[in-house]
Amino acid sequence: MCPGQHDSVRLAEPQPPIGRNYGAPLYEIENLVLVSNPCLVKLKEKEKEFKVLMYHGDSIHDFIREVPELRATKAHKNPAKALRHMLKRRHLFPMHSLAVYLPGFDKDPLVISEVPDVLCSGEVHRLDVETYNGILALTASCWQAQTSFEEKVGNIPDPCKVAIMNLKSREFRILDFTDEEELKEVMIK
Repeated sequence: MCPGQHDSVRLAEPQPPIGRNYGAPLYEIENLVLVSNPCLVKLKEKEKEFKVLMYHGDSIHDFIREVPELRATKAHKNPAKALRHMLKRRHLFPMHSLAVYLPGFDKDPLVISEVPDVLCSGEVHRLDVETYNGILALTASCWQAQTSFEEKVGNIPDPCKVAIMNLKSREFRILDFTDEEELKEVMIK
């Protein structure tokens, strides 16, 4: 699990894992590993290696605002298109002055130096999938309907969807946990 802008870590990227002082119960979950944002996770089975680049996705909004093609197509509805641009540029946040800069690193921690099999992100609260040069670009859904804040900023989440991928075959399925009646009730309140 990597942190994002609503977690108890610094806002500037890269973000460290959620610390024990704020997330002690998380450290007790047996099958949960807390990592930084971004983080390249390597899953190994014998000689095979599968790389997942996790990035919360703070720059998605800036990509959509700054890249004419994304702005014109209103890519907030298809946020994986922004991930495609990250992969093309081999950088998660290449727009100087839009990101909070943290000096002191020997190399830029937002550079995509190893080609991942999957680049996964959150931030926009919409499940979307694209491929770029054989890399799966995946943005994740969320578990709540549109909040009043999201409505103000024009974000329209697509909640309750989970992507599951078979790492051997690279097939994936989308599980939809949406209960339309319950969702309508939440939207009315």
